[in-house]
Amino acid sequence: ASTQKSVMSDSQQRINSAKNEIAAFSDMYNRMLKQCFEKCVEHFHDSELSLGENTCLDRCVGKYVESQQKVGETMAKVTAQMTQV
Repeated sequence: ASTQKSVMSDSQQRINSAKNEIAAFSDMYNRMLKQCFEKCVEHFHDSELSLGENTCLDRCVGKYVESQQKVGETMAKVTAQMTQV
């Protein structure tokens, strides 16, 4: 019975972990979208983005993703160090 309980607990932990990852990714995406849109999109009346807006959005998204990757790598290192202690 305890083996079945630990398997269910492990399974539930994986599900919770996946839910947390989805929530974190969704939050990051929404923050990126908001910040880059506010920074780069100037004209709401145009049906298409201008070349300048496209370029700005491309750079903004690239920088945002790169910075999130660096933060993630740093957090993974810190977490690994904390688990070793």
